[in-house]
Formats: sequence, C-alpha cells, structure tokens
Amino acid sequence: MSAIAAQNRFAPPRADVELQADVEAGLVEAGRGARLLAVLIDSVPTIILTLGIVAAVAIPAYERYKQEHTPGIDPPALGSGHHMTGTWALLAGIALLAYAIYSIVLVYRYGQTFGKRMMNIRVVRVDGGRVTFGRFVFLRWLPLAVVGMIPFIGGIVALVDPLLIFRESSRCLHDDIADTRVVTAASSVDATLNGDAKYASATLRTIDF
Repeated sequence: MSAIAAQNRFAPPRADVELQADVEAGLVEAGRGARLLAVLIDSVPTIILTLGIVAAVAIPAYERYKQEHTPGIDPPALGSGHHMTGTWALLAGIALLAYAIYSIVLVYRYGQTFGKRMMNIRVVRVDGGRVTFGRFVFLRWLPLAVVGMIPFIGGIVALVDPLLIFRESSRCLHDDIADTRVVTAASSVDATLNGDAKYASATLRTIDF
C-alpha cells in the first residue's frame, strides 16, 4: 500500500487485493493424476473394511444355513470354530471407525483426506485460504452425496462431477459448489489449522464449522 493510500481512509483496499493476488500466484495446482490416486487411496481402505464386515456376517450365516439344511448334521453354535461372526464384524467396524476419525482429524487440521495426505495435495479456498471442516463436509461432500442418491439424476451428476476436472481451472463440480481448489501441500502450508491467523493465539477446544 502506498503512503498516500495509507493516509487516505477513502482509498480502495489495494493492499488486500495485492496480497490476495500474491497468495494465489504462489499456489501450484495439483496434478489430475495425483488427485485420482488420492481418491483411490481414500476408497481402498473403506471398501476393504466394509467387505470384511459383510464377509464376517455373510459367510458364517451361509455356512450355518447349509448345515441346518443337511440331514443328520447339527450346526455348531455361534462363536465356535469359524463362526466368529460378531467378533470379526466388531473388529472390522472398529477399524472402519478409526479410519473415519483419522480422516476427519486430517480434514480439520490440514484440509486433507488420508489419500490427499499421502499424495501431498490439499484442498484450499479459491483465494488460497484454509477450508474449514464445515465447508469441507457440508458444501464439498454432502450436496453431491445427497444428489447421488436420486435415481438417474445422481448417475449423471456423478459422471459430470469428475469430468469437469479437465477444464482449464481443473476444478470439479464439488469445487465450484464449495468455492475450493486442490493444490500441492508445499504451496499451501498456511492453509492449515496451525497456519490460520484466526487461531494463531487461540487455545483450541472445539471444532470450528
């Protein structure tokens, strides 16, 4: 900001504009391949744990069904041998919950899911600012998740959303809704909870939405 502008309270906020331009200029867009791998990494643990829960319940139930319908054979009691339905389902459920909590912490503190953390990329506001947990969940994820449950329309939106990444801006539909972009973590070190000036001298006790 010039000295004249500093003395003139009616002058336009040129310094803020220049600062914002400097921040945006320093951001490096994440590669499309890195974003795809991040999504795949996020999906794999969830799919494996969910399939583990289904298998832990379905396989013993099927075996018991066959034994109950085989003349002269008494099925073993649940909890014996390979009939550990409740135990395995509980373990898989705990692991799934732990993974979800870990991902939530990453999103809250660093603007990253587990996959984005692994690929060293981060979700930020278009101007380079930090994305709050509430914006990440309730604007970036929830709207399309709800629309995705609508027959036919959900399928179209689910297809259009990732295809928009091939635009010059590399922003998907959920980025447009939430006013976000995905950049490299190295170029957005300030777009985290610790780097947010709003919390620089605060004692954190609750999650800010």
